[in-house]
Amino acid sequence: MRSRKPLSTSNESSAVAHKALRLLLALTLGWLLLISAACAPSSGILAGGAWESTGLQHEHIRTLAVNAADPVQLYAGDAHDGIFASNDAGQHWQPRNQGLPLPLAVNALSFDATERRLYAATDHGLFVSSDGGGHWRAASAGLPADNCTALAFDLERASVLYVGTAHHGVFVSSDGGEHWQTANRGLPPASPINDLAYVSGQRQLWAATVGGIYRSDNGGQSWRPVSRGLPANITVYRVRPAALSGGEPQLVFAGTDQGIFLSHDDGASWQRNTEGLARLSVRAILIDFRTPTTLYVGTDIGVLRSNDSGQVWSAIIGSGGLPKNRQVYALALGASNYGQLFAAVDDVYVFPGSSGGWNTRAFVPLLLVIAFIILLYWLTRSNRRHRRGLLQATRPAAEPKRQLPSFQSPRQQERDAPSGQGQ
Repeated sequence: MRSRKPLSTSNESSAVAHKALRLLLALTLGWLLLISAACAPSSGILAGGAWESTGLQHEHIRTLAVNAADPVQLYAGDAHDGIFASNDAGQHWQPRNQGLPLPLAVNALSFDATERRLYAATDHGLFVSSDGGGHWRAASAGLPADNCTALAFDLERASVLYVGTAHHGVFVSSDGGEHWQTANRGLPPASPINDLAYVSGQRQLWAATVGGIYRSDNGGQSWRPVSRGLPANITVYRVRPAALSGGEPQLVFAGTDQGIFLSHDDGASWQRNTEGLARLSVRAILIDFRTPTTLYVGTDIGVLRSNDSGQVWSAIIGSGGLPKNRQVYALALGASNYGQLFAAVDDVYVFPGSSGGWNTRAFVPLLLVIAFIILLYWLTRSNRRHRRGLLQATRPAAEPKRQLPSFQSPRQQERDAPSGQGQ
């Protein structure tokens, strides 16, 4: 009995150690999973991967448009070669210039509120297509011979649209572009219009110019400057009210040659972002309509993202796939379920690309989890072998087998008896 006490004590200690080890490894594994989840990107299009070229390397794309009725249909406007279209989310492109006078610089592309007519603001005037870019016709009756630079649409009245020009201000049409009227009262004369934005619910029309930002509260009938807080001699490339994408009603973003500015009071005052973006040129602003607090900007160092309405900025994962020190002119969400981000950097780049799932950062936590599972299995097997060894070492030595008497019949006994016995 004394020899079995150490075995019982050893078994109990081994079992306790084994349970503690398993608990420790389980807690560690759970901690790793939580860390991995916390570090995972919050947006589907940022789950991993890198930027990839879509195949327009020899072009100079300046504007992008997506067909909201079918977001795999993309359109790209070039600085020389007109318009290109893709029916497969940028995998292949074809020129769509029938009816356009080439060479042609396309400054803005946009669908109207019906999503059936596509408009192109070019250096040869305004053009419209009703068949997805298959055929184009001029829509410049009443417009001066000028470079059309910007477009804006009334989403509540599909026939109302606005066009900005390089030297003649803003014009408005109430019949889909068949006829135009000036809408310049209050704008500085001959000031180039770089961008327009119209908030239908508030009847606010915004204009980004080389001399600041202007706003009209009556659909373009009159304008007033809203540039307090902007530096002197600033060039504003883009103005985007957050309300256009369902964001805060009075929040407005401005992309300039001196970084990005924010206004929380409908343009009454502007503040520069606090993260030192003053030296960046911001020519593209995209508000994610699915999450209006998510914002993308195209700069001369790549694409930046903010998840808190422009307070904190970070580079998009995989941004190294974009050409270095090149201006990003336009941004658009497209492809199936708007799952990819497109950027015009001369060529059109897409994020994530076709190899989007192979992100080494995403695989590091997975490899750690696999390693700990293997370690747990190895330690469990090792512990079992150790217990078996203890059992064999403490088992009593086997007693020699006793020889059982064999049964013999009387006749066999007489035959085996020594001679002379029983006589």
